[in-house]
Amino acid sequence: AGFALLCYKGLQYTTGDKLQNYSMGSTIGGQFFTALHLLLIVEPIRQYRHLTDIDDPRTRPLLKRVYWAGCIIHSPRGIGWNYQTPHDPDRPTMKRGSFIISRVLQRVNYISRIFIPLPKIVAWMSTPYAGVRIQYYFISAISVALGLSTAADWPDPYGRWSDAYTVRKFWGRTWHQMMRRMGAFCYSCKQILNNEQYLSPIGKVVVQASGFEKGTWISSFTQLSVGFFVSGAMHSFGDAMVGRKHFGASFPFFIVQVVAIVAEDFVIDLTGRLGKRPSTKVSYIISFAWVFSWSVISFPLYIDWAVRAGLGSCEILPVSPIRAALGLWK
Repeated sequence: AGFALLCYKGLQYTTGDKLQNYSMGSTIGGQFFTALHLLLIVEPIRQYRHLTDIDDPRTRPLLKRVYWAGCIIHSPRGIGWNYQTPHDPDRPTMKRGSFIISRVLQRVNYISRIFIPLPKIVAWMSTPYAGVRIQYYFISAISVALGLSTAADWPDPYGRWSDAYTVRKFWGRTWHQMMRRMGAFCYSCKQILNNEQYLSPIGKVVVQASGFEKGTWISSFTQLSVGFFVSGAMHSFGDAMVGRKHFGASFPFFIVQVVAIVAEDFVIDLTGRLGKRPSTKVSYIISFAWVFSWSVISFPLYIDWAVRAGLGSCEILPVSPIRAALGLWK
C-alpha cells in the first residue's frame, strides 16, 4: 500500500517535458506491477536462483541479500536466472573491450537515427525502439566496464524483424521483452497450455481465482488478455503523468492486440486443419503483409491521442547532432 501511494504521488510531478513525463510515468507503472509480482505473487528468495548461486540466498548477510534482490528487480527477462524467459536473443560472446566499444558505437548509431525523417507511424514507433536501445547500450557498457556484469548478461533488447510474421511473434519475439516476466502474451496457446514456465504469474492468479481449468481455451485466452491488460495499465500511468484527462488513452491500443492475435490464431489453426496452407514463401509474404496492415490499422490508437496531447512536439534529446551539424539548431 505504501509503495502504491508512492507511485501515485510520483505521477503528480512533472519533468517539464510531456514525452519525458510519459516515459517516466510508464516506468513508474512498470515498477508498480513489478512490486505486485515480486511482493504478492512469487517468493523470489525461495523460488529464484541465479546460475552463479552456490548457496542459499537466505543464508547471506543483509547487504548481500539486498544486492541479490536488486538484481532480480532489474532483470525482467531473467538472463542467467532460473526464470529466464524463452526466445531471448543470443547472449554476447565477445570479449569485454570489444563489447564496450560495440555498445558505445551502437548507442551513437541509434542517437543519430532518432533525427532521420520517417513516415508518421514508423517515426513514432522508432522513438521508443531507439530510446530503449540507447539506454540499454549505455547501461550495459557502463556495467561491463565497471565489472558489475559480463557481456553475456546483456543480449540484445529486441529480437529479429524476420520473426515478426504474426502479431503474436511481433510482440513476443521482435519487440522489447521487458514485460515478459509478468505477461504471457508472447507465447502460443500450445506453449501456454503445456508448459508451466510460460504462464504469466499475474495471469495465473487470475485464472485460479476465476476457477478456470488449466489447459482449456478460456484459460489460455485469460493469460493472453491479462498480459496485454498489464501492459496497457502500465502505459496508462504514463498517460496520467502527461495529464489526468489522458489516463487510459493508451489502453485500447494494447487490448485490441488480443483481438488480432485470437483472429490470426483461428485462421492459422483453420488453414492447418483444412490443409489449405500455402507454400512457405507465400505464407511469409501474406503474414508480413498482415502484420504491416494491422500496424497501420491499430497504431493510430497509440499515436493520435499522444499527438493531440502535444507529445509530438517534444524534443527527444536536448541536442540534435544532425541539426547541429547542419547549423539548424535553434
